[in-house]
Amino acid sequence: MNLQFLSLVIICNNWDEEHFLLLMSKSRIAILAIIAALSVVILLQFQTAAQLRRELAAAGEENARLHQNLTAQDQVSSSSSLRVGSSADEKPAEPQQKRLQELESEIMRLRGAAGRATRAEAEVAQLKSALESHQASTAMPVLDANSNSNLILAYGGEAVPPPANINPAHTKHGLINAIQQAAQLAGVSLKKVEIDTSEFPFLVGAVCDSDADFEKVKAQFKNMPDYEYGGATSSHGTYAFNITPYRGYPPEAGERIARRVPLRMQMFFNQLNTR
Repeated sequence: MNLQFLSLVIICNNWDEEHFLLLMSKSRIAILAIIAALSVVILLQFQTAAQLRRELAAAGEENARLHQNLTAQDQVSSSSSLRVGSSADEKPAEPQQKRLQELESEIMRLRGAAGRATRAEAEVAQLKSALESHQASTAMPVLDANSNSNLILAYGGEAVPPPANINPAHTKHGLINAIQQAAQLAGVSLKKVEIDTSEFPFLVGAVCDSDADFEKVKAQFKNMPDYEYGGATSSHGTYAFNITPYRGYPPEAGERIARRVPLRMQMFFNQLNTR
């Protein structure tokens, strides 16, 4: 009788140990999954911030060039006015007014780009801090995975619906026409084109024969005034990307869109690879 009782006690102890090890293994898996997700978000935010800085630098060079041209035209206009004896309060010539309007628009775009770059860098810093906190807590035996999932959802915010006055160029039909036109101009044949309309802005999914083909297609968007290439999640000819410019976003949802788009592109890219 004592031997049977002792055997039962040993079996129970072994079961408790295996159960405890199983719980520890699941906790570690949840921790690693959350760290991986945050790492992807940080990488995408770094890419977005780097792209905004490049745009800001390019826009600054263009602004300087426009300013030099405007100054030269002012000098020529002043000399012409003196020769013909025009009055000092005469209105600027039409080409000069057009240049001035272009310069003002460029300055406004530069300010917007600078603001977006600053916000993106701040968000990257926040995500990096959050990731470091999670890495420091990996020594804990138990982790509430649901709580951390809620934090990620709260950071992304609610989905953004399409605006009532959406530009036709940014609808599903407009985006399909744009990617097909860009491919035709680039002389590239696309294997697949899909549009993610789950929320705004709509994302474009495309499959090409090679990365070189997609670079040719991407170059065409620079000549399309309603579109602006905003980065992609890609691998081996499959691309999930956004070409709706920042100026087409609802003003109250700009930051929310900037947080959600990188994650949406990653999800859309995964869907393209499984279809």
